[in-house]
Amino acid sequence: MRKKSRWRPERFVLWTLILIMPALSPAAENAGKVQLPQYQTIRFDNGMTLLLLERHQLPLVSFRWVLKSGGSIGDPEGREGLASLTAQLLRKGTATRTADQISGSLDFVGANFHSGAAQEYAWGSAEFLKKDLNLAVDLLSDMLLHPTFPPGEVDKLIKQEIDSIKEDKAVPQRVIQYYFDGFLFGAQRYGRPLGGTETSLSKITRDEIASSYEAQFVPNELILAVAGDFSTSEVEAGLREKFNSWKAKKVATPVVNEASKAQGKHVLVVDKPDSTQTFFRLGNVGLARTNPDWIPVQVVNTLFGGRFTSLINTALRIESGLTYGANSFFSSRRMPGSFVISSFTPNDSTERALNMTLDALKDLHEKGISQDQLQSARNYIKGQFGPTIETNDQLANLIGDLEFYGLGPQYINTYFEKIDAVTLADAKRIIETYYPLNHLDFVLIGKGSVIDPVARKLASDVKHKFITDPGF
Repeated sequence: MRKKSRWRPERFVLWTLILIMPALSPAAENAGKVQLPQYQTIRFDNGMTLLLLERHQLPLVSFRWVLKSGGSIGDPEGREGLASLTAQLLRKGTATRTADQISGSLDFVGANFHSGAAQEYAWGSAEFLKKDLNLAVDLLSDMLLHPTFPPGEVDKLIKQEIDSIKEDKAVPQRVIQYYFDGFLFGAQRYGRPLGGTETSLSKITRDEIASSYEAQFVPNELILAVAGDFSTSEVEAGLREKFNSWKAKKVATPVVNEASKAQGKHVLVVDKPDSTQTFFRLGNVGLARTNPDWIPVQVVNTLFGGRFTSLINTALRIESGLTYGANSFFSSRRMPGSFVISSFTPNDSTERALNMTLDALKDLHEKGISQDQLQSARNYIKGQFGPTIETNDQLANLIGDLEFYGLGPQYINTYFEKIDAVTLADAKRIIETYYPLNHLDFVLIGKGSVIDPVARKLASDVKHKFITDPGF
């Protein structure tokens, strides 16, 4: 029987306040500068990093933890999905609580807890009311320190994940990035599917999950960020009491070598015979998140594919109506991730949409951008930035990411200055360096009989898969 939700009047009042209160963005106060609120960085003796940011506007506290050693790049070959399963199962039972008891405790106070894995780290987030802070510390520490991975919960989650992959393959936009990364990076670790495959998940055992936890979940790899209405000294004391006895341990860090950029043009056709549309992605290896060019790249990308009025969305959607959306992005990774141009279109306009995409890329190289366009991109980025650092959970996520990438608060405090410093000469160099015109990998998912002839016009090297084949 479906459990009835509890009426929480204090939550109703709280979210009403959030909706009607003025924006808290530093950018709203000073359009020319952004200043990250000050926070404390504390290192425990066992190597755990604690980031504490007090904000007393609302009685909420948000937690974000990042485990640097827990990403999917550490999954053994043939056991892809192991890191993701391990992180998700943290809330499915501890030495003193069952999964139902954990869920009941969270539901009773209207709190939430989520966890998972990215390619380079495992992560978790939680939000509690201030009055439930002691419970928050207790639950969070219990799930991180004492998970038991009950066999029944393991089997249930693995089945759900396999079923989810099969369902997602019916909706190509949910899985096309897995195909693209696998095609672009190949056997390199960034090419591994984050959540695993139907085959790899079915091989993973409960003991392998427990062993993965023991090997990867160590305090010297953990960043815990807390933002909200609390006393720094009290929260530090509470967390120190829970985590200080956790023993540091050396972790075997997977080696991720910088991937070579694709040379020439190559196409992967993923045949989905019943598809009425073609979903496509094209691109190459991009740049690392810590590269000094990251900010000027975002300025140029805003113009090319990062907003509704971007060059490719204007061409494919606004002017021609071939799609509901087209965009481009650069994956944020410690080593260079993927640069991607993405869209979809009805079967009969596949060739036209792809040609228009390539024409937009060619125009970017040949025409460049104007001073007015550059200023427009600067203004857009700065205008959009404020709402991304308003809430406790946004700030907890942000300072956790800054710590993970080793960027520090000064990265944010000088962000607008760096955006304004991007020149037309910088933009020209960025286009030449990071927007390949003749060296591209393509992934097309759709009706094979329609897209295969188009693929052969794009490149002489065309590979094929069926959407029903296991894996990506």
